[in-house]
Amino acid sequence: MPFRSRYITLGGHRHRYIDTGGRAPAMLLLHGISSSLDYFGPSIPLLARSFRVLGLDLLGFGESDKPRSIPYSLYLYADLIHEFLRKTGAAGVGEVYATGHSMGGKYLLATALLYPGAFTKMVLSNTDGFIVLPAFARMLSLFGVRHLLKPLVTGERVAAKMLKVAIHNRQAIESDTWRKVLDIARDHEAFETVMSLNRHMLKLDLKRTGLRSRLAELKQPVLIIWGDRDKYLSPRFAHVAKRELPNAKLLVFSECGHSPMLEYPERFSKAITEFVFQEPTLA
Repeated sequence: MPFRSRYITLGGHRHRYIDTGGRAPAMLLLHGISSSLDYFGPSIPLLARSFRVLGLDLLGFGESDKPRSIPYSLYLYADLIHEFLRKTGAAGVGEVYATGHSMGGKYLLATALLYPGAFTKMVLSNTDGFIVLPAFARMLSLFGVRHLLKPLVTGERVAAKMLKVAIHNRQAIESDTWRKVLDIARDHEAFETVMSLNRHMLKLDLKRTGLRSRLAELKQPVLIIWGDRDKYLSPRFAHVAKRELPNAKLLVFSECGHSPMLEYPERFSKAITEFVFQEPTLA
């Protein structure tokens, strides 16, 4: 379903967001790399039955500004996310919950550490942050390399293949939703953002920034959701995350890839709602 886009200035940059559902409690949604808040599209109306859903296009993605020359870092994204909660009236009013997918999960953890008490409970779906890329991976963002990669990665055929790798239960996704997320993945300016993130990868790494060693400080309940067929981030990292987060529970979706919010929106939304309000026992 379509949602009315709104726009807000955070850190001097224009960001797109949505604000839908009830008045409280607030549920923040943070998307992954080469994506946007639309990745949560099928799950948003389901979550909006129980939450005030705040979905944000992170800086550099979706319809938000895509500056190339700024120093991207975990600290920058945490500041922007906290400013977003404050300016939308979610922070300091009542309980705030948050769901982060892939890259968005890593930014959610950074925000929780740098702004203690920001979130009452958190959900991490197939989260980044527990794999350390080698420093030489930054070579991908060298001009000559990225100049060759850009037309390839943003082309229809390769982008569709990459998206299929991220999704195991393809038949569950409607054609218009598939088209939307594919178009987002092919965005040329968002590709440049990915290259900028790559150049600043040391400042975007939980371990190298010292934030990963502080995860034990997070005492709020955390639900980790993972697909057992995730080909981007192996399910073994779900168990690593569970070990390092002191109050975490793990829920593994069977026959699911990297994108449970798209592949199983009803189950995904139900798991989040029950975790927030009922806290069932999870395996």
